[in-house]
Amino acid sequence: MNIAALPTKGERTRAHIVATAAGLFWRRNFHGVSVDQVAEAAEVNKATIYRYFADKAELALAVVKHNGSISLEMIFEATFAEFERPEDRLAGIYRQLYCGHLQMQSDTGDVYGCPVVGLALELGQEMPAIREEAQRLFDVVEGHFTEIASAAIAARGDTSDPAILGRTLTQLLHGAFASARVASEPDRLLDAGRAALAMIGYPGHPITVSES
Repeated sequence: MNIAALPTKGERTRAHIVATAAGLFWRRNFHGVSVDQVAEAAEVNKATIYRYFADKAELALAVVKHNGSISLEMIFEATFAEFERPEDRLAGIYRQLYCGHLQMQSDTGDVYGCPVVGLALELGQEMPAIREEAQRLFDVVEGHFTEIASAAIAARGDTSDPAILGRTLTQLLHGAFASARVASEPDRLLDAGRAALAMIGYPGHPITVSES
């Protein structure tokens, strides 16, 4: 074991505050949550939060980075590591998103969509750093979708532009998040997944969801 690599108590406390704030901001939005409420939910003093973050805006930026990192690692990177074929990767991404939203609805009775998109839409105008970080994350997502598109196009042997298809797949996902949130219906993500598979040339490819 590399003891030097273990997080310090301060790092653990900071990470706990960020994770707590992430859940609150996702469910209630940034302006609907006070620093006092974050402190209470995290079971720390308000002064402890200000020891790690200059203000609530800095905490929000940390939350966006936290949410983005988790999403990229658990959904995109994990799916790419598990599957090689473009249709399996795309189906795997939407399967994870659907199952996550279905669990969210079961746990809370509602659907909250993408936490990064939510904060970016709420705070992008007043906090440019939030918009910039969200766009950086979306660019990474678009890169993953472009890789899927490129492989699918190569398999078909046509001359489509993978960058355009990758961007369209990203926009479709954003729309699916919004639609699922407004309707409080996780199935909207399955609809989008099937449409995405058709767009890359695999209509009818299943998005297999295990029954619990």
